[in-house]
Amino acid sequence: MAGPQAPTKMERIIAARYGSLVLPTPLNAMPTGQYQKYRPKFTGTKGVTVEEHLESFYSYANNLDISEDNVWMKVFVQSIDGEARKWFRELTPRYIANIEALDDAFLKHWGDKKDLLFYHTEFGNLKRENGELLSDFNKRFNRMYNKIPAEVKSTTSAKITYASAFDSDFCLLLRERRCATLADMQDVALEVESNIMAA
Repeated sequence: MAGPQAPTKMERIIAARYGSLVLPTPLNAMPTGQYQKYRPKFTGTKGVTVEEHLESFYSYANNLDISEDNVWMKVFVQSIDGEARKWFRELTPRYIANIEALDDAFLKHWGDKKDLLFYHTEFGNLKRENGELLSDFNKRFNRMYNKIPAEVKSTTSAKITYASAFDSDFCLLLRERRCATLADMQDVALEVESNIMAA
């Protein structure tokens, strides 16, 4: 009885190029014509952000009318180069089963990864702007706070930073309440502001 057939040369090339993808057998046909000529590129080093690349790639893939997951994923892999392609090749074989998983892995690795000093500096400099609704400021504050990695977050410093984002009188009123959590302090801020407005 014959053993399993050795992969063909083309199958070996595809495995090396797209090894991290779960691909069907047989493969769907790739687009025809000069589809690669207008394909967006992402290298992971400079210029285009992850979000910009995904947006331009989705538009490009829609224009090509790609309807099969495996074709979409292969064309996407062709759109990444340099450090980004190196990252893809180092992923676990047959790790990515669909477009959503590919997008998630790509975003997680290449998304907004500023260093800790940036977050601490930006976070520490947050101030409520003139005329800004308190509810809008709270959302802006929380968005920045949520970007700080969990291992370096501190509720105490978050509360100090939050209180310091207001003028000195408002800051003092917030600190006097001795709130246990940031969420409590934000609720108190809404209450304090409501009382000031009523007075």
